[in-house]
Amino acid sequence: MRALLVAAVSAAAGWLLAPSAAHRLPGPEALGTPAPATIKADRDYDIVDEEATARRRAEAAAAERPVYHQDAGAADEAVARVHAAFELMRDEERALRDDGRGARDAAALERRYAAQRDAFVSRLQVLVRDGDLTALGTTRFSEVAERQLADLARGALAGLVIEDRKLLPAAPDAGFVVRTLRGGRPEREQAFADASQVRDVAEAREELARTAAARLEKEPGAVRAAMARTAEAMVRPTLVYDQAETERRRYDAAARVKPVAIPVKRGEKIIGDGERIEKRHLLVFDGIRAQRKGEDLGSVRIGGAVVVALLVSLLWRFARRNVARFRPARRDALLLSLLYLGSLAAGFLGFAVVDALHERFPYVPAVALQYLVPFAAGAMIVRQVLAAETALLFALAMGLAAGLLAGQSLAYALFATLTSVAAAGLVRNNRDRAGLFRAGLGVGLVGAAVVAALGLYAGRAGAEVLLSAVGALVGGAVLLPIAVVGLLPVVEGVFGYVTDVKLLELANLNHPALKELIVQSPGTYHHSILMGSLVEAGAQAIGANPLLARVCAYYHDLGKIRNPLYFAENQRGGENRHDALAPSMSALIVKRHVTDGLELARHWRLPRVVQDAIAQHHGTRHVGYFWGKAQRLADEGGGRPAPLDEALFRYPGPKPQTREAALVMIADACEASARALEDPTADSLRALVAKRINEVFGEGQLDECALTLRDLNAISGAMVRALEAIYHTRPEYPDRRRDDGPAVHLVAKP
Repeated sequence: MRALLVAAVSAAAGWLLAPSAAHRLPGPEALGTPAPATIKADRDYDIVDEEATARRRAEAAAAERPVYHQDAGAADEAVARVHAAFELMRDEERALRDDGRGARDAAALERRYAAQRDAFVSRLQVLVRDGDLTALGTTRFSEVAERQLADLARGALAGLVIEDRKLLPAAPDAGFVVRTLRGGRPEREQAFADASQVRDVAEAREELARTAAARLEKEPGAVRAAMARTAEAMVRPTLVYDQAETERRRYDAAARVKPVAIPVKRGEKIIGDGERIEKRHLLVFDGIRAQRKGEDLGSVRIGGAVVVALLVSLLWRFARRNVARFRPARRDALLLSLLYLGSLAAGFLGFAVVDALHERFPYVPAVALQYLVPFAAGAMIVRQVLAAETALLFALAMGLAAGLLAGQSLAYALFATLTSVAAAGLVRNNRDRAGLFRAGLGVGLVGAAVVAALGLYAGRAGAEVLLSAVGALVGGAVLLPIAVVGLLPVVEGVFGYVTDVKLLELANLNHPALKELIVQSPGTYHHSILMGSLVEAGAQAIGANPLLARVCAYYHDLGKIRNPLYFAENQRGGENRHDALAPSMSALIVKRHVTDGLELARHWRLPRVVQDAIAQHHGTRHVGYFWGKAQRLADEGGGRPAPLDEALFRYPGPKPQTREAALVMIADACEASARALEDPTADSLRALVAKRINEVFGEGQLDECALTLRDLNAISGAMVRALEAIYHTRPEYPDRRRDDGPAVHLVAKP
């Protein structure tokens, strides 16, 4: 059955979750013509504007500054070359001296200099005219001359030197980036806002000429000119445009620009009937076609069905294995399935109505109208008839499916899930129809808070956030309780569930069954009312349903209406009809009150949970008094006694299946025994309750319900306090004489 339900729910959900077939979207040929019909988005789309995207990427690339490489070691390299070249010539002078010819042989020294001309040029990496080499030779390539030439070269190559200023960015305020290289590796990077700190080669040489004229004024003219020309020849660009790095950075900047997307929400009108189709409409149509390219409606429905099947199956399997109180019966599974599909169908129709309302009131955002749909109704109904754990799992499954139905919207999934959880949590404490509206108001406030938070997180406008919050508040506070109030009677009638509202009706002492009980069996009625107090206290102590436990206690002995005088609480005058009957016959009559009670419960159409309590309140225990009497008579008969048929003296059961039914069993034994106590003190009541609970527990009657030893301890304390309140004694009041009459005697009753 579970497999069939999963298959049915998944198939139906897949059909509901699939977007409706879109209109045939107009193409470029329709530009300027009237639209054949109103076209709306069948789901959420993000349409990419290619032109705007390309424009923004081009702007981002253009904004990226060009990159230049600065050779920070150019000056040091020039100094090293000057030193290497001059050291070569000085070596020639030293070699001549070592030959014994002396460095004063100018002709020989000049010949050596001339012989090393090519090597000098190679080391200096600068072409030197013969005259300049001769002029430098007059200085004997001394360290002083080397230092002067090196200083000129270093000064000219210091800072940023470019081949030509035309190679810098054309815009004066464009700026550029300089990456400093040393040894071919990037050392640091610096941005420059203008080119005022950059010199071109011509400017650097002019500056060098002025510096040489000032620093070498004491040198002979030929030497001064040779050094100036040689230093000027060594001037080269230290700042070079890096096209590869610039293009890479511009490409990365363009790639960082996200595509310009036009958000189109589900149900949003793209163009109305008869409106002229413009370029912006075609842009949206092209984007929708691109995103729906290759999409098959059948595969979409299959995908939706599989998602729902996985969602339902995994949650069901997890709950069955890990949640102790999740033990749904077949009718529970059927109810959950129908509510799930019903909620999806209601959402499907609700969104269609929302689309119509948005077309009628276009100034109200469509997303604000979507929050009117009361998805939390299913979870609220489930919590009214099933456990909290089941309602929580239903809320989770319903919220995720609602997000899929709303165009795969994560925000709507969060809204539907949180409001469903709130509905399941708030409705449990409401005991009347008006309480459903109070719970709905709480759900509406929660929904408004969630919507406002999501709107602020998404950066929406204040007006849209406010309208969305109002929609969520109205949907929760008004539409949600109306839907639940209308559906709850159907659920109760079709599936036989009982809600707290129904239990309150049954707890009314004017119910026809209870009125019949007080007339036919007044002692049983009194016993049942007292038991109601006991089980209610016990249920409150262990977290069970106090109202359900009290109603079960009221009706548990309903079958005694048929034969009231065969039960001790209804007998008067000391007459006991069992004195003339065999113990087995007496046991049969006593046991019959269970089956009679079930017949009367069906006659008065009591809920199944109350009928179960009637059948289970004695479990499979013995009819104790008559079982003991039969054993005693068998022992007194003499000879070998015939074996007694124990089944004749044992209730048919079943054992209590719920905590409320177990409370009725315990309270039944405790109240009947407490009535027989001569002195119901606190100690005697405590000992009595402990004894009766131990008997019930020892017989294994509590094996099939979810009571723990801690629960039994809490039940014992609660029932002792309740019995003390019932059987406490009052002091005897003294006589009072009235001025206008005889004395009035007030005697306390137990």
